[in-house]
Amino acid sequence: MKKLSALACILIFAFSSAQVSEFQKADSKYERKIKSLYKKYPKPNDERTKQEWLLTEEKISAYKNALEEISEEEKKMVTDVPAPVAPKITKEAEYEAGKPAFQKLLNEATDLTFLNFAVNPYKITLKFTLDSKGNVYNAKVKGNNEDVNAFIEAAFYRIRDKGKWKPAESNGRPELSVVNLPLQLNFSK
Repeated sequence: MKKLSALACILIFAFSSAQVSEFQKADSKYERKIKSLYKKYPKPNDERTKQEWLLTEEKISAYKNALEEISEEEKKMVTDVPAPVAPKITKEAEYEAGKPAFQKLLNEATDLTFLNFAVNPYKITLKFTLDSKGNVYNAKVKGNNEDVNAFIEAAFYRIRDKGKWKPAESNGRPELSVVNLPLQLNFSK
């Protein structure tokens, strides 16, 4: 059983890394195309604005597709199964460096400059499942803008391995739990 759990963790890590590269591919493709567009139209005009919007929509779509693939693969790799009767949690799950450090890391990993988005603070609720071994999966972001939420969710997957989450506990034993984390992120232009 331990070997199976270890294998699932390795597969989740490998797949997550592959999906992060999908975000990087989308970023690279967008940057290439936007540079080409700016060469073709050095001064702002209606056509350039229209093309910028189309490129932005393409990048948003690529991110959302990558997030859907992550979700589908995570469903296949879940190793912890919730107990039929959820145990009483005596200690909540927590980020090892603390919530402010996690919020800072997430904020820094979220790049919305291409969207020209600056609502400060942007309030979200980050919800994810944390298994008894500290593995995170099934992340979802709820906020006022679906596109911005997708980029914050992608940023979460980019930083997922940059720190450890301590699982919730029930009488000293680690337990599977769902974490609901309200956050305020700041984006500057």
